[in-house]
Amino acid sequence: MTSRVIFRHELVLLRTSWIPLSLYFVMPLVVLAFVEGGFTVFLQVQDPGAGFSGADLAAPGLATMFGFMSLSSIGFLFLGDHAWGTWNRVRSLGIRASQIMAGKLSVAYLAQLALFTFVMICAVTLFDLRVRGALLALVAIELVLALVAVSYCALACSLCRNQAEFNAFTYLGALVMAGLGGALTPFETLPGWAQSLAPLVPTYWSVRAFESVILGGAGLADVAVELAALAIFAAVFAVASALTFNEERQRSTWA
Repeated sequence: MTSRVIFRHELVLLRTSWIPLSLYFVMPLVVLAFVEGGFTVFLQVQDPGAGFSGADLAAPGLATMFGFMSLSSIGFLFLGDHAWGTWNRVRSLGIRASQIMAGKLSVAYLAQLALFTFVMICAVTLFDLRVRGALLALVAIELVLALVAVSYCALACSLCRNQAEFNAFTYLGALVMAGLGGALTPFETLPGWAQSLAPLVPTYWSVRAFESVILGGAGLADVAVELAALAIFAAVFAVASALTFNEERQRSTWA
């Protein structure tokens, strides 16, 4: 019940800063408009008669990258609680730090799902994206991938002391994971060293799963390995955040 109250409160706060948050919804589509042609050429070379759109390959990866970047908005609320003294006041009411974090991270999870859904619907209507596989498999991938992002957010909350550190953690992490995972450019075009490192980032597994469903017509069972890999990443991030989180740590916004 307490986490639910925190959840509703976080939603109210997030709505007050909807303009910066909305940019994370729009920017994937802006970038997609520039890179979609390049992805289309690549797909036509790979399979000339398939009639794939570049958005089929690029849209889910870009939605994932900007989803990770959007975590900075959650970080602002978390760090703001410390800067404004709200964190200690709420805890003085007997509310555990784990309950507070559960409410905050629930909002982060909902935001991830909303962003991905918005980008994919726009990609279908504006860029001719077509899902050839099972819609259930696509939903399952995003549900688990959102858990990865939220766990990564929890780790950022644990390690970062201010907004500058939090932004660096989320933005740099998003770019590195997107680059290695094939979200910014087709995986086959990456240099050999990048392809060797790619399985170490969750975006590699998510892009591979999205490609199997959207381009290859795969079903839920066909992406079981990728889903398991994503679940492992979520668990690793969650355990790391739990082990390193210090509720007494001094944090602030920009200081």
